[in-house]
Amino acid sequence: MSRRLSASEKGKGSVLPAEPPRSARVKVPHFDPSELVHNHALMLVGRITNPKIQKMWALLPFLADHWKVATRPVGADLGQGKFQYQFQ
Repeated sequence: MSRRLSASEKGKGSVLPAEPPRSARVKVPHFDPSELVHNHALMLVGRITNPKIQKMWALLPFLADHWKVATRPVGADLGQGKFQYQFQ
């Protein structure tokens, strides 16, 4: 018959000492995002919900025609079912 090993023999119950939390902080300089917000105010980013059925190559021209706007938006396939439209 084989004898049973105790928990200490198996290495159970031994707790490794916890690492102390890092005290170094990253200082980020002040940044005004107003120019970025202004440049990207007319941008739409989305994704298709059913990539097996919906095809990106058909979706981009369809949405550009469906939205009747004065200038035609520029559509881009971002990959992995994601797209981006930039309006003027």
